[in-house]
Amino acid sequence: MTVSVIVLLGAPGAGKGTVAGRLKDGYGVRHFSTGNLLRNEIQRESEIGLKVKNIVGSGGLVDDALVNEIVEQNLQESLAGGSVVVLDGYPRTVPQAEALDLMMAGGLRERIVALEIDVAPEELVARLSARLVCVKCGDTYGAADKVEVCRCGGQLVKRKDDDSVTVARRLEKYEAETRPVADYYGARLRKVAGEGAPEEVMKRVEALLLDLKIEKRGDCQWPA
Repeated sequence: MTVSVIVLLGAPGAGKGTVAGRLKDGYGVRHFSTGNLLRNEIQRESEIGLKVKNIVGSGGLVDDALVNEIVEQNLQESLAGGSVVVLDGYPRTVPQAEALDLMMAGGLRERIVALEIDVAPEELVARLSARLVCVKCGDTYGAADKVEVCRCGGQLVKRKDDDSVTVARRLEKYEAETRPVADYYGARLRKVAGEGAPEEVMKRVEALLLDLKIEKRGDCQWPA
């Protein structure tokens, strides 16, 4: 199987952002998150972007049909150039996963692999409760990073929804709404243990990708 799309799965705090960033730097993949795709369309003032802007501006939620259309359009553009695409935050539901399988006239299904970063619930609560977010660029840092200012110079703050009670609720919601997506992928799902330092996690991811015949760039050095 030739893999063209990696669906990145994992609960809040599992480290999906870190993995996605290093895949982008080390493998040259395209990284799409739903939020970034929506913001890009709004900034481009495309026809779809104007629809999204009107919906968001009125306080509404962008429906699945529109999100699916944006994802498919961006996938077509990237895959036409030979890129491997990492999807982060999409699909969130089984209907979205089914829609993804049907994209590009159904030819995408056999080119999709789901990669789940698996972390124990108690570790997720500890991570999220200690997490800091940059007010400028949105990058996140954990206790192990031991930094006071973001690499971009922005101030680091604790998110209001990262207290232990709210975190527990978010994890319950993830299990109820998004866990079925992992089950949907069945034999196409690969799991990687998410405990340990980022370098340890990335070694596991790297081994899995090598098995899928996706190789790291020769000049890549993971940061310490």
